[in-house]
Amino acid sequence: MNPHILMVLDHNLNPDKYTKGQLEANRDDAHAAYDADNVGAAYAYSAADAAALATATYDAGYWLNGYFKMTGENKQDYIDAINKDK
Repeated sequence: MNPHILMVLDHNLNPDKYTKGQLEANRDDAHAAYDADNVGAAYAYSAADAAALATATYDAGYWLNGYFKMTGENKQDYIDAINKDK
């Protein structure tokens, strides 16, 4: 499970949970952790970027869906992990 994607999805579901600084740190960590050769890395970067920028121009949901499509990971597994912590 990608921790950067988990945080972005959690942010999409709970928009007041993370500060702008936390989202920016997640973005920076995502860029540092993955190189362009990893499957879904571009989507992981873009989702983290979108959450950190939090503007209408950058749709994190679009990039999250692309990530799940490219990697084959199950989005519901991420949602379940988020809900488990509640």
